Amino acid sequence: MKKIIALTLILVLALAGCSSAGGAAKLGLGQITSIGSSNDLAENDEGVMVGTAQVDTVMAAVMVDDKGKVVDIKIDTAQTRVNFDENGVITSDKEAEIKTKRELGNDYGMIKASGIGREWFEQIDAVEEWMTGKTASEIANMKLNQNDSGANIPGEADLTSKATLKIDDYLKVTAEAIANAG
Repeated sequence: MKKIIALTLILVLALAGCSSAGGAAKLGLGQITSIGSSNDLAENDEGVMVGTAQVDTVMAAVMVDDKGKVVDIKIDTAQTRVNFDENGVITSDKEAEIKTKRELGNDYGMIKASGIGREWFEQIDAVEEWMTGKTASEIANMKLNQNDSGANIPGEADLTSKATLKIDDYLKVTAEAIANAG
């Protein structure tokens, strides 16, 4: 929890100096948390029973101008995994630092699975750049394509070669952040 609070403060400070011509910019924060990627106890490749509790928190800090257009935006995801054995004993290092996807940078490893040769932070940077200058309605109406597994990915012509990540949670958290900027 301290990590999420610290990241939120960093995002706020990073955007605090932003303003737009003709009026003061307003800051909005959004957050979505889910445990949908958790895995029940099951036998792994080595024949050991293991399970994983995973909490994914998607965060956005958005600055909007007096016309409701995005002046600046920062999006990140904290993907916290805790492994446990058949006795319910936590096998993860409880003292290990949990880094967000942005903090992991190239170490996140999305580039290995990326059909466009781009890491997560490069893809989300492209999405943020696309969102800048747009209203909540324009962002919500982003053209979408579906990947091979049926997940929504950016379908905007200027994004298809830059971002193939699942976009739904990023659109939701951005809408929440913009709504909270009011």
